[in-house]
Amino acid sequence: MAKAEGVTREAWSAVPRRRLEPTLGCLVLGCGRQHSSNRLCKNHSFLYRKHKRKSHLSSYTQEDWIQERNPNPLPPGDRCVLPTCSSDRTQLNGLCDNHQSGYRRWRTSQNVADDSESLACWVERVFEPLMDPKSMTPFAAAYATPFGLLKEPLRSEYLFAVQQRDLKGRAHLSAADIRSTYQWLRSSGRSTVVGETRLGRTTTDENMSGMLVELQRLIDEEYRKWSGVDDRDPRLIYLKDLPLTNTNQSIGDHVLDLRSVRHEWIFQAFMAWAKATPRGPSTLALVAGAWNFADEVLASRRTPPQALGTGDMSAIIDAIRERWPAQKTQRRYIGAIARIIQFARAEEGLQELWRSIPAQFSVDPERHRARRNPDEADPNPDEPFRFVPQPIVDWVMDHLHLLERRDEYSTAEARVMIFVHERCGRRTGETLRLLDDCISYDSQGSPYLEWQQGKAPYARGKRLPIHQETHDVIRQWQEIKREHGGQSKWLFPSLSYSSGDRPYRSNFLADRVNELTRLVALHSPYSAPVEGAEGNLIYFDLSTIDPYSFRHAFAQRLADATDEEGRSTTPPDVLQDYMGHKSFTTTMVYYQVTAKRRKKALESIAPRRLNLHGKAVEVDRERDGFGKIAVTLGHCSEPQNVAASGHSCALEHSCESCPFFLVDPLERDGMVAKRDYLRVKLERARVIDAPQHMLDHYAARAQNATTIIDGIDEYVAGLPEDERRAIADALDRMAETRRRATASRNIDVRELLRKAADDGK
Repeated sequence: MAKAEGVTREAWSAVPRRRLEPTLGCLVLGCGRQHSSNRLCKNHSFLYRKHKRKSHLSSYTQEDWIQERNPNPLPPGDRCVLPTCSSDRTQLNGLCDNHQSGYRRWRTSQNVADDSESLACWVERVFEPLMDPKSMTPFAAAYATPFGLLKEPLRSEYLFAVQQRDLKGRAHLSAADIRSTYQWLRSSGRSTVVGETRLGRTTTDENMSGMLVELQRLIDEEYRKWSGVDDRDPRLIYLKDLPLTNTNQSIGDHVLDLRSVRHEWIFQAFMAWAKATPRGPSTLALVAGAWNFADEVLASRRTPPQALGTGDMSAIIDAIRERWPAQKTQRRYIGAIARIIQFARAEEGLQELWRSIPAQFSVDPERHRARRNPDEADPNPDEPFRFVPQPIVDWVMDHLHLLERRDEYSTAEARVMIFVHERCGRRTGETLRLLDDCISYDSQGSPYLEWQQGKAPYARGKRLPIHQETHDVIRQWQEIKREHGGQSKWLFPSLSYSSGDRPYRSNFLADRVNELTRLVALHSPYSAPVEGAEGNLIYFDLSTIDPYSFRHAFAQRLADATDEEGRSTTPPDVLQDYMGHKSFTTTMVYYQVTAKRRKKALESIAPRRLNLHGKAVEVDRERDGFGKIAVTLGHCSEPQNVAASGHSCALEHSCESCPFFLVDPLERDGMVAKRDYLRVKLERARVIDAPQHMLDHYAARAQNATTIIDGIDEYVAGLPEDERRAIADALDRMAETRRRATASRNIDVRELLRKAADDGK
């Protein structure tokens, strides 16, 4: 009705709502008493129902009864004893029917007798006076809660907890839950809830239960700070009392239960380790679980601490292997055992306690390794470390336009998130926790990505150079975010929280990648075989792609990248810094994949190599590694250089001009790049007016490269058709993979908004 009259929502909401009391009295003319449900006062209603039963007429109405019987009007009756109630008194205790029902329910819940004291108690605990007696406005109608009616200190406890929860912004405050909890606390007669469980209230509603748990935690926590009294079991370690790393996990009242630990030296070592530096909740739980288990094994062996040795540690490791057959799980628990021992022996504060523990009680890296269960399948034997071929990544990213969400902002967000993740190769959490100000520049103005490592030590990662196109996409997204009112310190702020600035969780990016791969598989599947990690052709399943697949592909691109001379441009130590790998072995896997694929490609053609004069030289691959060493684009067979492992080159690595240099036909594109590089060097030498012998040197080297290239072309042209086609396919595939791996990628984020605007027109 208000909307029809032109009243705005804001103006309507500003007017307090109040309950309209009935103005119609008893139907009997002149009766001063209030009517009940059948529009007669209680006395006349009783007479009407009695006469209706005698008439045996179901259609007998109140009007019929009044006309027939002409009942006498009654004078106004006494009102309900409650001062704000305008209803007639109907009970001996002075209450009206409505308040009598509420009083009866309260007596049943509290199991008390009906007397004057219980009535006074009910009025004090349950009855809520009107906020405005003149207008008959109750607190509920004005969306208000009279916390002042609670006893102290319960009033302060409850208000403090509600305010603190509101300031944290972890979830919406439900006014209905807050008010109903207030009503329950008041009716219970409590004066404090310190030490209670869920404020002493039981509920089956999960949302309310979560609210009660947090309110109880806030009250108890503040009480301990104020009083200095902490009567909790010291072996129950509350996560909120420990230094934690930045995490999106809600820890609440989660505890690490170490009450079953029998050995004090284990408990003290764990506590010192947990408090030494911020840890993740999952890491703390893992280490606590591992040492709970170790304590159980040691207790069963009954070995005194001063007699512990290798046999006791072996018993712990054997029990772990039996309890957790999966090799990955064994590795985590064994690592947790070793971590505490290593920390305890180096921590000064634990020396007195651990001095009696023999040094033999330690984890032996060889004897105590995790073992794979024979029944456990070898994960992806053809694709170690979940290798993702570059053509597959290119195909998925070339179809990024297929990803559409509920609106243009969400679509742009999902596309940019996947684009940045693929281009920068960070871990899932590292991408989602990029700061809004995540771009820096060097002295030449080249852009770099600033990022934070998602694993210990959680330090700033090595600045990552990015393409200009990636820089432009991030800047476009920042503008779009601000245009939509997004004020956040995160590049990708979560919309799940109405208050509180938080990034998305990892599963958000995983869901977006799954959506994209499903759309690509449905509308544009990749059906051709691609080169696998071993150089073999495989049919890749798009459904196996997840956010981490893009990280693997990124690392492989850097490992494969070469310069004009065909040399790797990313040393392993640089790649380790870029990727944030703890282990150098993890980094070297990507270089091993490169070597395996090149070896597989070489096996597809006849074992031939060409020398300086472009002449083919037969090769015995079984003896190939004895008299030759690998160089940039082929092999060197010069005896002294081979004996010196490549450190005694007579021509300063001018391989194309060396008679001992042998090149494989598959390195043709590398030789072309080398020739172009030498020609550029020659032109630069001419510009600076270099001596003629230098010009002749570069010209001769370029000519030698041309001779080798011509020899490769002549050799390939003379091969049988099937071998010639195999070489051509291999050359094209390797060239395209190199080109796409190092090329930039671009998307126009604003195209979404322009399209939406055009559709609106």
